[in-house]
Amino acid sequence: MTQSDYRLLLAADKIKAQRKLFDEYINYVYTIAFNRLRSCGSREDIDECVSDIFAEVFSSYKPVANSDADMKGFIGTVALRKSAAYYRRLSRDNTALSLDSETAVSIPSPDDITVDSELNEIRRILLRLIYDLGEPDSTIIIQKYYYGRTSREIAQIVPLSPSMIRVRSSRALKKLRRLLEDKDITI
Repeated sequence: MTQSDYRLLLAADKIKAQRKLFDEYINYVYTIAFNRLRSCGSREDIDECVSDIFAEVFSSYKPVANSDADMKGFIGTVALRKSAAYYRRLSRDNTALSLDSETAVSIPSPDDITVDSELNEIRRILLRLIYDLGEPDSTIIIQKYYYGRTSREIAQIVPLSPSMIRVRSSRALKKLRRLLEDKDITI
């Protein structure tokens, strides 16, 4: 959606303009928030962050007259900043320890750190390969395997039928397996 499209819709009907903007950029914003918050936040935290991102976009975006520029840059910047703020807040909340608590905090051994870092590296590579699959395959894989959504639920996010979602998912998984084999990674 360009700025001029949004400006025209906004002048006609604010609610429809916001709905169209939301529908067009929800996957983009959700991916940014998910990538930033997946290590420290729950699904509800990510959903709340996405809501706050769109609330800020709706309240602070001022279309520039006579501009056909894409709004993706502005929305991406808001999403990155807001999800970074959520990450800092959630990380701070998760690391706050009470010394008076009855549960003891265990410090992982160096062996655990090595295993954890290897797993994190594999996760990073896997996520990058998933995004390299392109749209809508990357969204389908993330929604299906990270969020456990059904084909019918994914069809509400991606404009494809549930049967087409299953076909695309199967093909994307085969392609992902080949990409992982090329990097000598087994999962």
